[in-house]
Amino acid sequence: MYKKAFLVAGGDKDNLEAFFLNIHDDELVVGVDEGAFYLLNKGIHVDIAVGDFDSISKEQLSILKKHIGKVVLLPSEKDLTDTEAALEYVFHHYELDEVKLFGVFGGRVDHMISNLWIAFLPQFAKNIEKISFFDKKNKLSFYKPGAYELEKEENKKYLSFISMTALVNLNLKQVKYPLENSNYEHPVALISNEFKSQTMQFTFDEGLLAVIQSSD
Repeated sequence: MYKKAFLVAGGDKDNLEAFFLNIHDDELVVGVDEGAFYLLNKGIHVDIAVGDFDSISKEQLSILKKHIGKVVLLPSEKDLTDTEAALEYVFHHYELDEVKLFGVFGGRVDHMISNLWIAFLPQFAKNIEKISFFDKKNKLSFYKPGAYELEKEENKKYLSFISMTALVNLNLKQVKYPLENSNYEHPVALISNEFKSQTMQFTFDEGLLAVIQSSD
């Protein structure tokens, strides 16, 4: 049974090379809307395609149905985005430990923001720490209150902490700009920090935190 899933949207195809460096044969591959056809064109096996597919032609949709075992066709007018629907599908049908999303940055800004706002949707609350966003320069993950040790990603110089909510008692250790018992009454962007070694530690007591490792 699959424990890890890759969801590939079509937002920024120039950044999708990060996907090809990460995929393994025993991991579930889900193409989201146009991303499904992109993967097929690259010769990547796609297990599931999800979307309204308004970004591709009828002929291309027929190709998807021919080559992909499961195609979940959504109505064009709906309350969820294609990415949100794909996440709902995989968490409903599989007991996953990790979901990596590619192709969700770049393209339309409203799409990018709606993808980040997944963190606030109640249906993903229990799984939000399993979800990460990737492109060739960035990795973004969400954290609930607790104590964590974070390992430096290869070729990622910068480390940023984005509070999605108010934060209580944030502590950062083994970084260039440490913090101790810091509180924020509103969302803040603590960007361009750096690791002092291969790992760092952070803790906080209340709130929701997005952590980004990035390169220039």
